[in-house]
Amino acid sequence: MNIQQAIRRYRIRQAVGVSLMVFGALFYLVSSLIFLHHQAEILASTKIFGHLGGVVQNLVADVYQATSPYIGFVWEHAPTLSQENPLSYGNLLFFGLLGVMIIGKQILLSASQLKRRVQVQLERLEEAQWRNSMQNGAATQLNANQIGQINYYQQSMPPSPSGDWWQRPLGIVGLSIIGGYVVAILAKFTGMV
Repeated sequence: MNIQQAIRRYRIRQAVGVSLMVFGALFYLVSSLIFLHHQAEILASTKIFGHLGGVVQNLVADVYQATSPYIGFVWEHAPTLSQENPLSYGNLLFFGLLGVMIIGKQILLSASQLKRRVQVQLERLEEAQWRNSMQNGAATQLNANQIGQINYYQQSMPPSPSGDWWQRPLGIVGLSIIGGYVVAILAKFTGMV
């Protein structure tokens, strides 16, 4: 892989990582708010904490009214949590979202590590070019045109000292959560559960 390919790769990883984290966090937060609203309904029916339940319900309703024009899709499709059935679709999707966010974070960390490696490699190449021009003695001063003629981006990148994001411990945990979620959903669709 050359430097230009590495730059393209870390930019794609940044976009994918941020997207996974933001969308996962949105669904996770909205699902938690829906669960809080349902729990507040139960709490509102009690004598002691009835007022507190009503306040929490109104708070969640206000958040819904403020955000539904922007993220209405999330409010409509967020998983609904169930305390009675731990293997319900909503619960499985809720934990699947946790795996999605972990994977997004690992991809983002991988992108920042690759970006640092690219920056270090570019600095090394620039220093080597300066040293080379000084040793030749032909020119004691480099101008911008000479530097522009050097194509750093086609230079190859050294191999990565650490593995890719899916080889790190949190990457493995995130993939395990997603894998477990996929197996549970397939088991549910096939009638095994």
